[in-house]
Amino acid sequence: MICNNCGTTIPEGADACAFCGQAVTAQSQTPSITQAQEASTVVAPVENVVTGFVGALLGAVLGAASIILLSRLGYVASISGLILAVCTLKGYELFGKYLSKKGIIICILLILITPYIADRIDWAIMIHQSFSEYTVTDAFLMVPEFIEVGAIEMSDYILNLVMIYGFAALGAFSTIKDLFKK
Repeated sequence: MICNNCGTTIPEGADACAFCGQAVTAQSQTPSITQAQEASTVVAPVENVVTGFVGALLGAVLGAASIILLSRLGYVASISGLILAVCTLKGYELFGKYLSKKGIIICILLILITPYIADRIDWAIMIHQSFSEYTVTDAFLMVPEFIEVGAIEMSDYILNLVMIYGFAALGAFSTIKDLFKK
């Protein structure tokens, strides 16, 4: 028999548990197969989508900051696409307690939106530095005009975005693969 209070094995015919002193009841029997299965079942953590989204958003902002900062320092900002993807996915997992398919979709949407905005901010900062009469906000809105008139080479603009998205895809794929191995 098993003690209902402490779980210690009780010899058959005992009136009380020798370990905790709890009186033996009719329910103090050897656990059934279903009770043993329930005890050994691993319960997956419950996902919190709202806090997961907040974590993913914070990770995306951190990744966007790395895109802008590395570019401003003169390094290849595309590598920070990898940082963006990993931070977004890990942020969701950390804050949401679990990364489900729904969480992956939310993260992928953020990974698709954030590099575009971060790259555009980076170009806006370059425009502001070259033409101080434009604020960064004005320059952000005017990037398409600068591309149209040739002040920004369309090929450079697209190549930069493609490289960032490529590294973001690499980071997202490898991170999702590692999470599902767990």
